[in-house]
Amino acid sequence: MLYFKDIQLGDKELFNEYAQRYFGVEACFGNMYLWRKSWHIKITHDEEALYILMENGDYPSFMLPPFMKVDGSSMCEPIRKCCNYMQEVYNKPLKFKGATTQIMERIERDCPGQFAFIEDRPNYEYVYRRDDLANLTGKKYSKKRNHINKLLKEHEFEYKSYTQEYYEQCIALQKRWIEEKGGMNEDFEDELTVTKEAFDNLAELKLRCGLLFIDGKLEAFSIGEKFLNMAVIHIEKANADIQGVFPLINREFVRNEWTDVEFINREEDMGLEGLRKSKMSYYPEFFIEKYDGVRKKHECKAD
Repeated sequence: MLYFKDIQLGDKELFNEYAQRYFGVEACFGNMYLWRKSWHIKITHDEEALYILMENGDYPSFMLPPFMKVDGSSMCEPIRKCCNYMQEVYNKPLKFKGATTQIMERIERDCPGQFAFIEDRPNYEYVYRRDDLANLTGKKYSKKRNHINKLLKEHEFEYKSYTQEYYEQCIALQKRWIEEKGGMNEDFEDELTVTKEAFDNLAELKLRCGLLFIDGKLEAFSIGEKFLNMAVIHIEKANADIQGVFPLINREFVRNEWTDVEFINREEDMGLEGLRKSKMSYYPEFFIEKYDGVRKKHECKAD
C-alpha cells in the first residue's frame, strides 16, 4: 500500500523530477507547498510515479493522476495503487482532481472505460500571452488603458521588487482587503496563511513579488513563480478603492518580473462570477481545462 507524508521544502527536487512534463498549477511545487496546510497535501513516490493526496473536504482525493517518472509509460499500475489506497483507507472509489484534457486522454488510453470524467469549469486556468498583459495594446484593451491612464493623471506611482522591509506593509494591505470583503472567514484565513508562507519562503521557492506604491503608499502586491514557459500568478492583492490599481499592478508585475516567459497563467476563477468576468476581460489565449475523474468500479485489485 502507498504510505504518504506531509509535503516539505526538501521535496522540491524530487517533485520537479516527476512533475516537469505536466501542465497546470498542481505541477508547480511552490503552489502545492504554499497550500499544503489548507489542503492537507501529502505525497509519496515509488519507481514508477509520484502521488499527491489531498485530504480536505468531505471526499479525500488524489490531486492529480500520478506523475509518471518515465514519459509515455502506462498509468495502469500506479492508478491501481491509488484505487487500492482509497478503498483500504477510506472505503471509497478513487477520485482524481485537476486532470487536464491531455491527462484525461492518457488515462482513457491506458485504462479504457474505467473512469467517468466530469468537467470542472471553476478550476479552468486562464493563460494569457505575456506581451498582451505587458503592453495592453489594441482596441480590446482600451478600457484597461483608460483605467490606468486615469489613475496616472491623478496619482504618482512607483513599482518595486519585494524586499523583506515591506513584509508588514503587505500583510497589513491584505488584512485591509479582507475587511473590505466582509471580514475574516476560513477561506480568507487560509489565503493569509498562504501569503505569509510565500514571503517566508520566497527565495527557497524561487517566487517573485512585485509592489505597487501610489503616492508613496503600498497599495498592491503580486506574487508568482516561473513554471515551464509561463509565470503562474499565485497571489494578487490591492486597494480596490483606487480605480485602475488592479490593471496597473498586473501590467507592472509582468513588465518588470516576467521578461523570460511567453505566457502568464492567472489560475482559476473558482466559479465566482465577478472573478470570471475580470479574468475574461484580459482575453485569455487559452484555458488549461480541468476534469474530475471518478473510478466506475469500487473494487480494483483484479484489474
